[in-house]
Amino acid sequence: MTDENIIIKARHVVSGELVARKLVVKRDIKLDDLEYKLRERFNVSYDRRIELYYIDDDNDHIIITFEDELALALESSKLPVFGLTVKPKVVEKVCTYPHIIKGKFGELVEVLIESRWLTITNATREDTIAWGTDIFTDDSDLIKAITHSEKVDLTDTPPQHDLVVTVRYLPGCLKYNGSSRQGITTLSYGPYETSYIVEDIKAIPITNEKSARHHTYDDQRYDTVVYE
Repeated sequence: MTDENIIIKARHVVSGELVARKLVVKRDIKLDDLEYKLRERFNVSYDRRIELYYIDDDNDHIIITFEDELALALESSKLPVFGLTVKPKVVEKVCTYPHIIKGKFGELVEVLIESRWLTITNATREDTIAWGTDIFTDDSDLIKAITHSEKVDLTDTPPQHDLVVTVRYLPGCLKYNGSSRQGITTLSYGPYETSYIVEDIKAIPITNEKSARHHTYDDQRYDTVVYE
């Protein structure tokens, strides 16, 4: 690790005009930290994704996706020049509750929640916890979160559909305020390093197959087991 600071230049097209800004960063800055700084400087929201590239002496645009590529770019010039392209955010990962894959800041993750989990009994279990209101710590139980956020109405009986829940991961908060909604009480906490919000929920009808069923949603395939 090094405490050496360097100056870099970043370019981005804003409202049709090329805007350039200089930043002071650590020589060994990580890719996620650099992206965070660039989002702040160019006011890029987390519902958009950033593609970062290095502009070398031949004016070639070299895509930066790994830490070693960033390290080489930072070492290659006295004033490294980067550009960023902003594009619509796409789903990065898919998984099935309760085995949730956590995402990086700004990433979207789709979580399939099978019908058998969608009861008020599961939502009010004492061995699951959620921290926050609307913005939750990334280790908060998702069923508690969607119920507390008033995005679903659960009963004692599993519904005739599964859910695909789209979660966006965000930087952490200094304080998460707990509250009570729909019979769910979330807790206060903070600070914490990573958050999530629930962006979208879609119901997927259950088929009548007995052994296994398959869901295809936005070209993503979910394989789930039917429990008789």
